[in-house]
Amino acid sequence: MSYNFDEYIDRYGTESTKWDAFENRFPGLDAKGCIPMWVADTDFRAPQEVIDAIVAKAEFGIFGYPKGKGKSFDQAVTGWIFQRHGWQLDPEWIVPTTGVVPAITHAIQAFTQEGDGVLIQPPVYYPFKNTIQKNKRRVIENPLLLDEETEQYEIDFADFEHKLKDPKTKLFILCNPHNPVGRVWSEEDLTKIGELCLKHQVLVFADEIHSDLILKGSRHIPLGMLDERFNQHVITAYSASKTFNLAGLQTSVVILPERRIRQRYLEQLEINQARDINIFGTIALEAAYTHGADYLKAFLEHVESNLDYALDYTEKHLQGVRIIKPQGTYLVWFDFRGTGLTADQIDALIIEKAKVAVDLGRWFGEEGAGFLRFNFACHRSTLVKALEQIKEALKAL
Repeated sequence: MSYNFDEYIDRYGTESTKWDAFENRFPGLDAKGCIPMWVADTDFRAPQEVIDAIVAKAEFGIFGYPKGKGKSFDQAVTGWIFQRHGWQLDPEWIVPTTGVVPAITHAIQAFTQEGDGVLIQPPVYYPFKNTIQKNKRRVIENPLLLDEETEQYEIDFADFEHKLKDPKTKLFILCNPHNPVGRVWSEEDLTKIGELCLKHQVLVFADEIHSDLILKGSRHIPLGMLDERFNQHVITAYSASKTFNLAGLQTSVVILPERRIRQRYLEQLEINQARDINIFGTIALEAAYTHGADYLKAFLEHVESNLDYALDYTEKHLQGVRIIKPQGTYLVWFDFRGTGLTADQIDALIIEKAKVAVDLGRWFGEEGAGFLRFNFACHRSTLVKALEQIKEALKAL
């Protein structure tokens, strides 16, 4: 089956958070009339096989309590993860959840106590910090370092171990590929992470939701696959939501190889009354993972093409702006610090003058000041218009 990512789909008025609910997202800034390139939501239809599976269930017309995951669901998950990453999962390890952020929240509640520390690596996906704080845990930060020669982010391992040594640090949330900076962590990096977390007995929650979205020249390695010892000390989360734009169906899976950790996690789901999964979500995930390989290949080609266009355009026309070229995800981290503007001025320039709605860098931590995150999973015309409006805004300074 062929897939057309050159079709423009008008999403205004479709009850879309991305397109219909962003204007109040930016307090103090006038976002009215902006081009939405913010939340990680693609502007493309899901694979036809996913649509067909949902339609078939809808036409059946009975939507009573689903039984949860079954053999075909497990086969779809294990087959996809093995096909993409070479990790052979035991179906017993697979636990469905209503999303990766809820899955992280359950883990925080299950494996830490109020006042315990949870380690993150800013600039990083801001719901991590939010859920840590809302559960009255302490946010511990190991900021990433931007290597100006390679223009890639690196882990400060000396600081990482220092933070792990704190006896109150109980959980580390790994983001791989890293959102928002697009870094796909190397085998060397992951091995260091695994060894240090084992040494200091800090459990790892590996958010690998973007692991299907690996760009040319990079390879995703699941932390839990690297070493049997890590496997027993890592919770890994996957979802079809970013890859196939299924976030509204609220379905993900966590991989829990260690029996006692899995049992404690399941107990927490029971406490939170969170064992039931959306019946359409499980059907969609199963269809996507069973039939979605060709769709993903075409989608990545489209994202790569958008990225190549933006890199060339930025170099030629956006003075003082650079793109931190991502190794994974369709989320692109722009560095506006070379314009000489303050973070406040940068945010106002892009939202109010260029009229492009993006994720503000400081949402991801103070390390993101001067940066902005753009979503490149869009029609080319959307990207072209946004870049042209940014060029005109910069010229008008």
